[in-house]
Amino acid sequence: MTPALPVLLCLGLCLCKRTRTEAADGLHKPSLRVENGPLVPQGRAVTLRCRGSWEAEEWWLEKRGGSGWSPMKSVRGAGNEGEFSLPSVTSNNAGTYRCFYRHSSYGWSEPSDPLKLVVTDLSAPPSLAALPSSEVASGQNVTLQCWSDWWYDWCVLYKEGEEITRSWTRSYEGGRQADFFFPVVNQTHDGTYRCYSFHSSSPNLWSSPSAPLVLRVSDAAAQDYTVGNLVRLILAGFVFILLGNLLVVHWKSFRGQPI
Repeated sequence: MTPALPVLLCLGLCLCKRTRTEAADGLHKPSLRVENGPLVPQGRAVTLRCRGSWEAEEWWLEKRGGSGWSPMKSVRGAGNEGEFSLPSVTSNNAGTYRCFYRHSSYGWSEPSDPLKLVVTDLSAPPSLAALPSSEVASGQNVTLQCWSDWWYDWCVLYKEGEEITRSWTRSYEGGRQADFFFPVVNQTHDGTYRCYSFHSSSPNLWSSPSAPLVLRVSDAAAQDYTVGNLVRLILAGFVFILLGNLLVVHWKSFRGQPI
Protein backbone atom coordinates (compact mmCIF):
# COMPACT_ATOMS: atom_id res chain seq x y z
CA MET A 1 0.00 0.00 0.00
CA THR A 2 1.43 3.32 -1.01
CA PRO A 3 1.73 6.03 1.70
CA ALA A 4 -0.80 8.17 -0.14
CA LEU A 5 -3.58 5.53 0.00
CA PRO A 6 -4.31 5.73 3.79
CA VAL A 7 -4.47 9.49 3.46
CA LEU A 8 -6.99 9.24 0.62
CA LEU A 9 -9.12 6.73 2.57
CA CYS A 10 -9.13 8.96 5.64
CA LEU A 11 -10.06 11.94 3.51
CA GLY A 12 -12.91 9.98 1.92
CA LEU A 13 -14.30 8.88 5.30
CA CYS A 14 -14.12 12.41 6.65
CA LEU A 15 -15.88 13.76 3.56
CA CYS A 16 -18.63 11.12 3.85
CA LYS A 17 -19.15 11.93 7.53
CA ARG A 18 -19.26 15.64 6.77
CA THR A 19 -21.84 15.11 3.99
CA ARG A 20 -24.07 13.08 6.31
CA THR A 21 -23.82 15.69 9.06
CA GLU A 22 -24.76 18.44 6.64
CA ALA A 23 -27.72 16.40 5.39
CA ALA A 24 -28.88 15.84 8.97
CA ASP A 25 -28.68 19.55 9.60
CA GLY A 26 -30.68 20.00 6.40
CA LEU A 27 -33.79 18.51 8.03
CA HIS A 28 -35.11 21.98 8.58
CA LYS A 29 -37.94 22.91 10.90
CA PRO A 30 -41.38 22.17 9.40
CA SER A 31 -44.32 24.57 9.28
CA LEU A 32 -47.92 23.72 10.11
CA ARG A 33 -50.98 25.46 8.65
CA VAL A 34 -54.72 24.90 8.34
CA GLU A 35 -56.46 25.22 5.01
CA ASN A 36 -58.81 28.22 4.95
CA GLY A 37 -57.48 29.50 8.28
CA PRO A 38 -57.45 28.30 11.89
CA LEU A 39 -61.12 29.19 12.60
CA VAL A 40 -63.18 26.13 11.70
CA PRO A 41 -66.99 25.94 12.06
CA GLN A 42 -68.27 22.87 13.91
CA GLY A 43 -68.99 19.97 11.55
CA ARG A 44 -66.75 21.29 8.77
CA ALA A 45 -64.00 19.16 7.26
CA VAL A 46 -60.49 20.55 7.56
CA THR A 47 -56.97 19.60 6.50
CA LEU A 48 -53.80 20.39 8.42
CA ARG A 49 -50.66 20.54 6.27
CA CYS A 50 -47.15 19.97 7.62
CA ARG A 51 -44.49 21.21 5.20
CA GLY A 52 -40.87 20.19 5.65
CA SER A 53 -38.08 18.54 3.69
CA TRP A 54 -38.31 16.52 0.49
CA GLU A 55 -36.32 13.85 2.37
CA ALA A 56 -39.21 13.22 4.77
CA GLU A 57 -40.51 9.64 4.89
CA GLU A 58 -43.04 9.88 7.71
CA TRP A 59 -45.07 12.76 9.16
CA TRP A 60 -46.49 13.03 12.67
CA LEU A 61 -49.15 15.31 14.16
CA GLU A 62 -49.34 15.97 17.90
CA LYS A 63 -51.89 17.74 20.07
CA ARG A 64 -51.19 19.37 23.42
CA GLY A 65 -53.25 18.15 26.35
CA GLY A 66 -53.21 18.33 30.12
CA SER A 67 -50.31 15.89 30.36
CA GLY A 68 -48.28 17.36 27.50
CA TRP A 69 -48.03 16.52 23.80
CA SER A 70 -49.80 13.40 22.55
CA PRO A 71 -49.47 11.84 19.07
CA MET A 72 -52.64 12.11 17.00
CA LYS A 73 -51.92 10.84 13.50
CA SER A 74 -49.08 9.74 11.27
CA VAL A 75 -48.89 9.53 7.49
CA ARG A 76 -46.32 8.15 5.11
CA GLY A 77 -45.48 9.31 1.65
CA ALA A 78 -42.95 11.05 -0.51
CA GLY A 79 -42.92 14.78 -0.97
CA ASN A 80 -42.27 17.80 1.19
CA GLU A 81 -45.72 17.93 2.82
CA GLY A 82 -47.82 15.67 5.02
CA GLU A 83 -51.63 16.02 5.11
CA PHE A 84 -53.81 15.32 8.14
CA SER A 85 -57.56 15.35 7.47
CA LEU A 86 -60.30 15.89 10.05
CA PRO A 87 -63.55 14.95 8.27
CA SER A 88 -66.00 16.55 10.72
CA VAL A 89 -64.61 18.93 13.32
CA THR A 90 -66.05 18.82 16.85
CA SER A 91 -65.18 20.62 20.06
CA ASN A 92 -62.76 17.77 20.85
CA ASN A 93 -60.61 18.81 17.89
CA ALA A 94 -60.05 22.33 19.23
CA GLY A 95 -56.64 22.92 20.70
CA THR A 96 -52.95 23.41 19.95
CA TYR A 97 -51.11 21.26 17.40
CA ARG A 98 -47.58 20.78 16.13
CA CYS A 99 -45.96 18.45 13.60
CA PHE A 100 -42.59 16.92 12.73
CA TYR A 101 -41.20 14.40 10.26
CA ARG A 102 -38.71 11.53 10.14
CA HIS A 103 -35.97 10.41 7.80
CA SER A 104 -34.69 6.84 8.15
CA SER A 105 -31.04 7.88 8.03
CA TYR A 106 -31.11 11.10 10.01
CA GLY A 107 -33.91 10.67 12.53
CA TRP A 108 -36.56 13.21 13.51
CA SER A 109 -36.82 16.87 12.67
CA GLU A 110 -37.49 19.46 15.32
CA PRO A 111 -41.23 20.19 15.83
CA SER A 112 -43.05 23.00 14.08
CA ASP A 113 -44.24 26.09 15.89
CA PRO A 114 -47.52 25.44 17.75
CA LEU A 115 -50.74 26.12 15.85
CA LYS A 116 -54.09 26.83 17.52
CA LEU A 117 -57.19 25.32 15.95
CA VAL A 118 -60.34 27.18 17.04
CA VAL A 119 -63.78 25.58 16.60
CA THR A 120 -66.60 28.10 16.07
CA ASP A 121 -70.39 28.03 15.75
CA LEU A 122 -70.81 26.42 19.18
CA SER A 123 -73.39 28.99 20.35
CA ALA A 124 -75.56 31.83 19.07
CA PRO A 125 -73.74 34.77 17.49
CA PRO A 126 -73.20 38.07 19.32
CA SER A 127 -74.30 41.39 17.83
CA LEU A 128 -71.92 44.08 16.61
CA ALA A 129 -72.79 47.79 16.44
CA ALA A 130 -70.91 51.02 15.75
CA LEU A 131 -71.33 54.21 17.80
CA PRO A 132 -72.04 56.96 16.97
CA SER A 133 -72.43 55.57 13.43
CA SER A 134 -70.98 53.08 10.97
CA GLU A 135 -70.19 56.04 8.71
CA VAL A 136 -67.53 58.29 10.20
CA ALA A 137 -65.13 60.94 8.91
CA SER A 138 -61.39 60.43 9.06
CA GLY A 139 -59.92 61.83 12.28
CA GLN A 140 -63.05 61.20 14.34
CA ASN A 141 -63.60 58.39 16.86
CA VAL A 142 -65.83 55.34 16.77
CA THR A 143 -66.65 52.51 19.19
CA LEU A 144 -67.52 48.99 18.03
CA GLN A 145 -69.69 47.22 20.60
CA CYS A 146 -69.87 43.40 20.67
CA TRP A 147 -72.79 42.19 22.82
CA SER A 148 -73.94 38.67 23.66
CA ASP A 149 -76.71 37.32 25.86
CA TRP A 150 -74.38 34.40 26.68
CA TRP A 151 -72.17 35.07 29.68
CA TYR A 152 -68.86 34.84 27.89
CA ASP A 153 -66.01 36.83 29.42
CA TRP A 154 -64.08 37.48 26.19
CA CYS A 155 -64.83 38.98 22.78
CA VAL A 156 -62.61 38.91 19.70
CA LEU A 157 -62.85 41.48 16.89
CA TYR A 158 -62.03 40.45 13.32
CA LYS A 159 -61.62 42.58 10.20
CA GLU A 160 -61.64 41.01 6.74
CA GLY A 161 -60.96 37.57 8.24
CA GLU A 162 -58.03 38.65 10.45
CA GLU A 163 -58.00 39.18 14.21
CA ILE A 164 -57.66 42.85 15.16
CA THR A 165 -57.95 42.76 18.94
CA ARG A 166 -59.71 41.08 21.85
CA SER A 167 -61.10 42.34 25.13
CA TRP A 168 -62.72 41.35 28.41
CA THR A 169 -66.48 41.78 28.54
CA ARG A 170 -68.60 43.56 31.14
CA SER A 171 -72.19 43.08 32.29
CA TYR A 172 -74.61 45.10 30.17
CA GLU A 173 -78.39 44.85 29.73
CA GLY A 174 -78.70 41.21 30.79
CA GLY A 175 -75.69 40.05 28.79
CA ARG A 176 -72.00 40.71 28.30
CA GLN A 177 -70.45 43.45 26.16
CA ALA A 178 -66.97 44.47 25.00
CA ASP A 179 -66.21 47.96 23.66
CA PHE A 180 -63.52 48.43 21.04
CA PHE A 181 -62.67 52.13 20.94
CA PHE A 182 -60.83 53.71 18.01
CA PRO A 183 -59.92 57.30 19.01
CA VAL A 184 -58.75 58.51 15.59
CA VAL A 185 -59.94 56.58 12.55
CA ASN A 186 -58.44 56.75 9.06
CA GLN A 187 -58.81 54.95 5.76
CA THR A 188 -57.11 51.82 7.13
CA HIS A 189 -60.11 51.30 9.45
CA ASP A 190 -62.51 51.15 6.52
CA GLY A 191 -63.81 47.59 6.00
CA THR A 192 -66.01 44.74 7.22
CA TYR A 193 -65.92 43.64 10.87
CA ARG A 194 -67.24 40.64 12.83
CA CYS A 195 -66.88 39.59 16.44
CA TYR A 196 -66.90 36.30 18.35
CA SER A 197 -67.43 35.45 22.02
CA PHE A 198 -65.83 32.75 24.16
CA HIS A 199 -65.13 31.84 27.77
CA SER A 200 -61.63 31.98 29.20
CA SER A 201 -61.97 28.40 30.48
CA SER A 202 -62.35 27.21 26.84
CA PRO A 203 -60.28 29.65 24.77
CA ASN A 204 -60.49 27.55 21.59
CA LEU A 205 -64.30 27.12 21.59
CA TRP A 206 -66.02 30.17 20.09
CA SER A 207 -69.52 31.32 19.27
CA SER A 208 -70.81 31.83 15.76
CA PRO A 209 -69.60 35.08 14.21
CA SER A 210 -71.74 38.19 14.43
CA ALA A 211 -73.42 39.57 11.33
CA PRO A 212 -70.94 41.62 9.29
CA LEU A 213 -70.68 45.32 10.09
CA VAL A 214 -69.35 47.57 7.33
CA LEU A 215 -67.47 50.59 8.66
CA ARG A 216 -67.13 53.41 6.11
CA VAL A 217 -64.48 56.05 6.78
CA SER A 218 -64.80 59.12 4.57
CA ASP A 219 -62.04 61.59 3.77
CA ALA A 220 -62.50 64.61 6.05
CA ALA A 221 -60.52 66.86 3.67
CA ALA A 222 -62.82 65.89 0.80
CA GLN A 223 -65.83 66.63 3.00
CA ASP A 224 -64.43 70.06 3.89
CA TYR A 225 -63.81 70.72 0.20
CA THR A 226 -67.40 69.76 -0.64
CA VAL A 227 -68.81 71.98 2.10
CA GLY A 228 -66.62 74.83 0.91
CA ASN A 229 -67.90 74.42 -2.62
CA LEU A 230 -71.49 74.42 -1.37
CA VAL A 231 -70.90 77.66 0.55
CA ARG A 232 -69.35 79.23 -2.54
CA LEU A 233 -72.31 78.20 -4.68
CA ILE A 234 -74.77 79.71 -2.20
CA LEU A 235 -72.79 82.98 -2.07
CA ALA A 236 -72.62 83.04 -5.86
CA GLY A 237 -76.40 82.59 -5.97
CA PHE A 238 -76.93 85.55 -3.67
CA VAL A 239 -74.60 87.66 -5.83
CA PHE A 240 -76.54 86.75 -8.99
CA ILE A 241 -79.85 87.58 -7.30
CA LEU A 242 -78.46 90.92 -6.10
CA LEU A 243 -77.12 91.73 -9.56
CA GLY A 244 -80.44 90.80 -11.08
CA ASN A 245 -82.29 93.15 -8.75
CA LEU A 246 -79.86 95.95 -9.55
CA LEU A 247 -80.35 95.40 -13.27
CA VAL A 248 -84.13 95.51 -12.86
CA VAL A 249 -83.89 98.75 -10.88
CA HIS A 250 -81.57 100.27 -13.46
CA TRP A 251 -83.79 99.22 -16.36
CA LYS A 252 -86.92 100.67 -14.77
CA SER A 253 -85.08 103.89 -13.92
CA PHE A 254 -83.83 104.16 -17.51
CA ARG A 255 -87.42 103.92 -18.85
CA GLY A 256 -88.63 106.50 -16.36
CA GLN A 257 -90.93 104.07 -14.63
CA PRO A 258 -91.53 104.40 -10.96
CA ILE A 259 -89.73 101.81 -8.95
